Amino acid sequence: MRDGDGGIEAWLMRRAASMAFVPLMHVFPGGRVEARDFDVKVTFVGPDDQRSRLAGRASTDEAELGALYACAVRETTEETGVVLVATTADGGMIVDPALMPIVDHWVTPDVENYRYDTRFFAAVLPEGQESRLMTTEADHAEWILASTAVERFNAGEMSMVPPTIGMLQYLATFADCESMLANAAARAVVPLLPVRAIREDGRVEWSLTHDTQGRP
Repeated sequence: MRDGDGGIEAWLMRRAASMAFVPLMHVFPGGRVEARDFDVKVTFVGPDDQRSRLAGRASTDEAELGALYACAVRETTEETGVVLVATTADGGMIVDPALMPIVDHWVTPDVENYRYDTRFFAAVLPEGQESRLMTTEADHAEWILASTAVERFNAGEMSMVPPTIGMLQYLATFADCESMLANAAARAVVPLLPVRAIREDGRVEWSLTHDTQGRP
């Protein structure tokens, strides 16, 4: 994200029509954790219990926590050319979680053929860097005010899945990135699972359930 005139701007990409999962949907940069991500040494800035606390926030263990961050940084660079964190001589990463907080956690509904357990991170575009579309998985990318993206979604002009529009609605409540990051550090994060129910009249209704505890 970056500061724009009128609020926070987000980098959104439109997935290519050929993609098996959510084609033509507007999404944030991201991707799947790979085995190599577990090999990256991720050092977190902050107190000694930082890694344990962050692992709890991400509903995972400390090993996968590092892999999640390594994946987020790697995929962002692969898809946009942007390098979000400082690196070490041995290829490790130095992460300040206050500048790259975990802000959401969604699990794909069980009615989908492709299912994902996804954490969302927030980060500001580093000074002096520019983003560009570098993946064939998308056919268009742009910086757009979060509030404008929400308006275009509501008008039927931009297609998005619930986690994306939910994240944009959250971003749109802040005047700038600094205030968003301050809020995100204390934001409650739980695994959210959309659950589909069919009413007696045939209408479909969706509700959000805490995926690990089965409660709304």
